[in-house]
Amino acid sequence: MLGVDAHKVYDKPLIYLLIHIGLGIVSAWISWIVGAFLMYQGFQLLIGRRFFFFEGDVKTGNSVAHTAVKLGEFFIGYAIGSGIRIRYDC
Repeated sequence: MLGVDAHKVYDKPLIYLLIHIGLGIVSAWISWIVGAFLMYQGFQLLIGRRFFFFEGDVKTGNSVAHTAVKLGEFFIGYAIGSGIRIRYDC
């Protein structure tokens, strides 16, 4: 499918999925997180590396597809946070 190796796109521990979504939720209240997250993901894509802080590891092979997945996770969190913020007027 489009020459994308699905294993490389989704190959990350669950904690990072939860962090991406959690940061998205929090960014509905703290707007600078959006810019910081976009710059950090862009930096990783630019240098072709992925940083895994909890494992103390740096992996090669970042891609547009992998970055798109991370951004999607973040903006799912942002949508959840925005919904909570609108619903509860906070």
